[in-house]
Amino acid sequence: MPPVRTKRYGTGDHCKRIYLVAPRHQENFWSMQGTVDLLGAKTLMPNAALATLMALTPPGVNVEYVLCDENVSTLDWNMPCDLVAVTGATLHRKRIHELCAGFRQKGVAIALGGTYATIHHDQCRFLADYHFIGEAEYTWPLFLQQWVGGKTHSVYSQETYIDIKDSPAPDWSLINATDYININVQTSRGCPNCCEFCDVIQYVGRKPRTKSVRQVLCEVEAAHKIGARTVFFSDDNFLADKSFTRELLAALIDWNTAQSRPLSFATQITVEIADDNEMLKMCADACFSVLFLGVETVRRKSLEEVKKSQNLKYDIFERINKISRYGIMPFLGLIVGFDHDDESVFDELYDFITCTNSPIAGISLLNAPQHTPLYDRLKKEGRLLSDDFSGEWQLYTNIIPKLLSREELLLLYSELFKKIYDPALFHNRLQSWLKQVAYRSNLYVRKKFDPKQLANGIKMISYFLLAANRQERNLFIKTMIETWRINPDLIRRAFTFLAQYHHFHEFVNRNCQTIREVK
Repeated sequence: MPPVRTKRYGTGDHCKRIYLVAPRHQENFWSMQGTVDLLGAKTLMPNAALATLMALTPPGVNVEYVLCDENVSTLDWNMPCDLVAVTGATLHRKRIHELCAGFRQKGVAIALGGTYATIHHDQCRFLADYHFIGEAEYTWPLFLQQWVGGKTHSVYSQETYIDIKDSPAPDWSLINATDYININVQTSRGCPNCCEFCDVIQYVGRKPRTKSVRQVLCEVEAAHKIGARTVFFSDDNFLADKSFTRELLAALIDWNTAQSRPLSFATQITVEIADDNEMLKMCADACFSVLFLGVETVRRKSLEEVKKSQNLKYDIFERINKISRYGIMPFLGLIVGFDHDDESVFDELYDFITCTNSPIAGISLLNAPQHTPLYDRLKKEGRLLSDDFSGEWQLYTNIIPKLLSREELLLLYSELFKKIYDPALFHNRLQSWLKQVAYRSNLYVRKKFDPKQLANGIKMISYFLLAANRQERNLFIKTMIETWRINPDLIRRAFTFLAQYHHFHEFVNRNCQTIREVK
């Protein structure tokens, strides 16, 4: 076995060892594993929470960290250590329980935190020796000081929201950037919107809290230094504080244009970005390639139903088209299963995807996570199948639909999902999207050649020409020829779409039958 990589904090002769474990992802739409495999990486992005815990180690505490990202390396159940620290989301619930039970059986103490341990703290009460509820920027350093001193508590709960400016840059010293497609940077927490189905605000609140622009730039620069090509801003809403976003975009443009090897950026953001032409142009000039947009639906009554008022202000078709005209890929997030959804909504959504020439869309089944207004409402109405929400939005729903039977919902959903990733229909949308691009920033035309980008391109070309099935191979060849005719400068953007299509097409076709059979 290769030698264990460690990072030591403190100066004493003796230190305690902490084994940091990021649980493996179960197969899911958002893991992008097909794209990851295509590009020769191991998983989409690293676990920033564990890297932040390392950076939070206070002076005078002598500890040594070992990291295992199960999506990158094999877990060592026999790793010599004094403590195992585990964090994860609701989607990791099953694996989190397995990890906690397995290490405790071996007599190793467990520290558990993160979104799952916080939102579902009642389910985690007896899983770990040390249970962290809420944000850990203040409680983790306190725990470490008490732990090395021999006096600890079983529960560390952050009762108020922290000042995110107190959150240090993650310590990436134990990762290999080539294992990941993106390196993630968080600029803010909190979202001012109150979407009925969203459990994010239960964890981070509705008031946006931001780091300083200088902090964000330092983290972006650190990602660049370890070899990142794309930085994903992991905010739940990158536009939560518009004045901060504007200031940050200006700084990113200045920083990125000064690099010989510029970064590409991506993030989650509301469709309101399309309402500000100046800020949208700034996104393009900063080199944002993808914006994930929570469109949810085009049916007005459904948006009103779930309090998605920010999507009702202006025409959603024009909003998406405007983003596309700036050469930024709109990744549409759509949901079916709202109370006003009947069988005609599936045609409406398909027409929307087609009319906006949107190549990529993620379609989810409406779920009601615990502690959300939607959960409370449906529980009163007796329309919850169970309290058991796994964090999986594509293969399961825990609600009883209002205007459709459950079987009809699942059948129509799987048919729509499969249809939008039909090779011919995807190709038509992609070519139409490329033709409508009207703005390409000229700030990066004379930048240094990047060997890694070339290597990724060669991997994709090799796959599509030598390993792909005939349909996928023909799609690739047609796309490359037509993109060259439309605008050779858009070849890289076409590669991005094809890499994502590869994952989504495989996922949808592999899981459509499973979706139909869910009861």
